Amino acid sequence: MMEQAKEALSNREFEVATVYVDGQNYKEIARALGIAPSTVRTHLRTVYRKLGVTSRTELTQALDAQVGTASTTPRNDQDLIAELSLELDEALRRERILARVLRIISQQGQSLDAVISAVLDHALEICDAEFGILFEYQGDLRFRAKQSRNITPEFGKWLKERDIFAVDPDTGLGRLATGLTTVNIADVRGENIYQEGAPLRIATADLGKARSFVAIPIMWGERLLGALTVYRTRVHPFNGRKLELAQLFADQAAIAIENASNERLFELNSENRRFPRASNHKSELAFLAILPFRAVDQDDAKLRTVGRRLASSISIELASSPLFRVIDQASSFSQKTSNMSPMETAELLGARLVLSGSIRGLPDGGYRIAPTLHEAGRPAPIWNELFTSPDGSTNALFESLLASLCATIGTGVERRLLDAAKTRRSSNPSAMDHFLEGLELHHLHGPDSFLAARHHFESALGLDPDFARAQAAQAITFVREWFWDSENLGLLNTAEKHARTAVTLAPQDSWSQTVWGVVALYSRRHTEAEASFETALDGAPYDYYVVSRAALGKFYSGEFDAAIQLFQRAIKLDPLHADRQRGMLGHAYFHAGQYDLAISNLKGIEEPLSWELAWLTCCQAIKGDAEQCATAERYRASIQSSSMRYKARNRPFQHDADTKRLEAAMQKAGIFYD
Repeated sequence: MMEQAKEALSNREFEVATVYVDGQNYKEIARALGIAPSTVRTHLRTVYRKLGVTSRTELTQALDAQVGTASTTPRNDQDLIAELSLELDEALRRERILARVLRIISQQGQSLDAVISAVLDHALEICDAEFGILFEYQGDLRFRAKQSRNITPEFGKWLKERDIFAVDPDTGLGRLATGLTTVNIADVRGENIYQEGAPLRIATADLGKARSFVAIPIMWGERLLGALTVYRTRVHPFNGRKLELAQLFADQAAIAIENASNERLFELNSENRRFPRASNHKSELAFLAILPFRAVDQDDAKLRTVGRRLASSISIELASSPLFRVIDQASSFSQKTSNMSPMETAELLGARLVLSGSIRGLPDGGYRIAPTLHEAGRPAPIWNELFTSPDGSTNALFESLLASLCATIGTGVERRLLDAAKTRRSSNPSAMDHFLEGLELHHLHGPDSFLAARHHFESALGLDPDFARAQAAQAITFVREWFWDSENLGLLNTAEKHARTAVTLAPQDSWSQTVWGVVALYSRRHTEAEASFETALDGAPYDYYVVSRAALGKFYSGEFDAAIQLFQRAIKLDPLHADRQRGMLGHAYFHAGQYDLAISNLKGIEEPLSWELAWLTCCQAIKGDAEQCATAERYRASIQSSSMRYKARNRPFQHDADTKRLEAAMQKAGIFYD
């Protein structure tokens, strides 16, 4: 009888036994009775021994029938039987729980949220934990809480307000992300990082009320997808068995996340493959922003440089393909994006895809890079991977990264792009370093930055005279200097020499063709310039430099509608440094007779140059705008310290009518200088 069983047990043991046979798990019993799950297990072990039962079924019978007498089995044997019986019960329970989770994952139509919800619920139950969180890894030591169970409202609010947040490398999540191993913390308040006030640790302990917790990496191959974290509100470290169980659930979460990621990538690949070469559908291609790879050790200047150079190389090569619309690195490498999350960067730059990541040095002198690809509107990365170069070869890292990224996006041109890249890049690593450093200086758009860039291009050519892109880049520096000193034809002649060498070395290279077109344009060889720009655009229709120079070609040839379209494209490709292209767009609208649009674009320039003020005052004079006099004064003030005057006849217009139109407007505005 039940009375007999009750006599053999203490009140607490009987209380635990009755709710256990009702189907409640350790955690639920602990919460109901105000004790720890481990205490529940201890009581049950005693119950099994006293009643001589070996399963929950027998315990139920013992409580309901006349099997409740104390066992006569020796005490040591009773303890062993009780322990083994409980272990068998727990093993069967684990199997049932894992079977349920696997069934949920395998069911068609199940959302990722539903799977993660089941994983969290069962992980807490089987690991005897009070609350848990599944974090998505965002790259660069950044995480986002995907789902949680039983956390305090205060901790939940803290996580929600931060959304995607960076963690200190010494926190549990930080150690997990850098080491890609399980982190088991006995007491969150007992580590120095709590005393030092790390925000995540303080929130976990003070807001979440956690004391012991374990963070399990959610891995797919060598890729970190996220972290499964379970917590206890008392100091009671997770032992080896509980860690094994937690890892099982992390593995199931990885399957679910990877399945969801593959479905999204399939959709993305289908969209990108839909119009891979059809010119009338080029606008369908996604904008891609490539950010510098962040050095894990920010004090390592060499590591920071390698991270920027690798990202720059990827950006240059993808921009050279007609299958990508790559945001120019003048914008993607801007200080404005340095502290932004990938989602914030995507919004700022108007990009649909953002490649970011981190790079770390290895003890043997090599590098490990962890790139992540994000899609706008989706906080979790749609792709991440680890690449290692034990010998420090950045060329090997570059090739692996480029091929894997192309395969992920689904262009199907990995091998062709790599082969083309090898013809454009120098085989001399030092020459490549000087070239990329020169480009970064050139992208600063400062009045003297092109001279500093020239020094690096000269160094690159000293190491590799057959480096076509360095020849082309060197030509650009002389064109820029000539632009400020148009009377010095020797500068333009030097530019032509370098451009001729570049196009001879690499006749199919879009940069080389573009620079040759620029030199021909300013030398007033319009037909020759047009042919070069067309060749360059066919090869790289979304390279910012190619597009912006081709737009100039159309402009000075009098094809203003075509120029407007290209200038608009160039602005989208370099949105954070669009003033010069916005100025030329306004100038094109002026010649197209669309004065309101011209004024709108020219007034939108943050720091207008003297000739942009000249164009603005011309438009205002034609429209009878009351602000015209003030703009004219700004123009005169801008040229006071310089003998340089903006003269329409010095610009390489193909048709005299376009030159005369501009001169007439300047006379009307009172700023014409013969």
